[in-house]
Amino acid sequence: MGIERSVRVAGPLGVAGMTGEAGVTSGGEAATTSPAGEHGRGDQPPGTVPISAQRRSRLVDIAEAVGVHVSTVSRVLNGDPAQSIRPEVYERILDTARQQGYRPNALARALKRRRTGALALVVPLLRNPIWAKLQRGALQRARERGYVIMIMEEPTEDPRPPADYGYLVEESRADGLLLATPLRIPEHAAVVNGPPHVYVNRRGPDRGHDVVMDEPGAIRMLLDCAVDLGHGSVALLDGPPEVDTVYRRVGAARRACAARGLSLAVRYAAPTEDGGYDATTRMLRRGPRPTICGVGSLNQVFGVLAALRDAGVEVPGEMSVVSFDDDECLAYLEVPVASVCMPLSELGAAAVDALIARIEGAPAGDVMVREPMTLVRRGSVAPPPGAAVAAGPRE
Repeated sequence: MGIERSVRVAGPLGVAGMTGEAGVTSGGEAATTSPAGEHGRGDQPPGTVPISAQRRSRLVDIAEAVGVHVSTVSRVLNGDPAQSIRPEVYERILDTARQQGYRPNALARALKRRRTGALALVVPLLRNPIWAKLQRGALQRARERGYVIMIMEEPTEDPRPPADYGYLVEESRADGLLLATPLRIPEHAAVVNGPPHVYVNRRGPDRGHDVVMDEPGAIRMLLDCAVDLGHGSVALLDGPPEVDTVYRRVGAARRACAARGLSLAVRYAAPTEDGGYDATTRMLRRGPRPTICGVGSLNQVFGVLAALRDAGVEVPGEMSVVSFDDDECLAYLEVPVASVCMPLSELGAAAVDALIARIEGAPAGDVMVREPMTLVRRGSVAPPPGAAVAAGPRE
């Protein structure tokens, strides 16, 4: 189990974050000085209050430097909305806290608020690097909101039910669950009772807790590209139908192709290079051959390209290829691959916001992240053989 931490000083102090392995703090303590207040200690040199390099700055150090009571400093640094403090004193407290490198005592704060300040993000056992974008968005938003995130990877290809992770909240290890495991398994349909939770990039059994992207919108972008280039025969090669994103993409593709009069061939495969290779090989053996193929995952894309190469099928001359995962590496392949750029970072941030809202008692509600989403046209898309299209590929 990998655990990554991201920490932020809450309240109006601003960000003082760190990221590293659990139990390891990046950066170090340093001796600093801060302006003395009007009622600073008389035994200190004018204008400074030394902070020992052997310990971190405390509320009492800031209070002595500014010349106010400790409770006043506490209210300012915790963003107490009921505070009535002169603006100049308020700013002096913040400035002094920054200069002294003050960080709040997380344990004391957790005991006071009866919260851990941690969220658990459960992700599937996948090699797809696209998940890093989602995690990065979640970690950044958590840091901005004053939370840390524990990242837990599913231990096997056969994931456990979401309810199995409820103990993390029940045992006060986390305040809520970000469940990003992708499978739609009927046996897992039991509602996660009690702990605050949201489902990330999938729909859960209990409505009102889903944070997903616009998969039908991604399908529309693929089909708009296909029609614009003159394609009438489309293939969708995607992961297992039990994966919720696959289920939603395939359903949207069937409806949209029927409405536009396009033929559609759907091929399910493992979300791996071998899965993409084998599914493409089978598709080429069966006629008629589609002229444009949308591919569900980055790993599958490499298998698709290898199968087309081995079969002597030119890309994009005989088959156009579009990936539903976008990554910088696609632009550096022998034939740069077009892709639908999904809002993965924004999805991670939205999931954190939704979970914190549940923790704070807000009513449940599903979230659809629609933007930003674009189709990046690269060298892997072109008109089908024999088609005459006025508009060429757009970058």
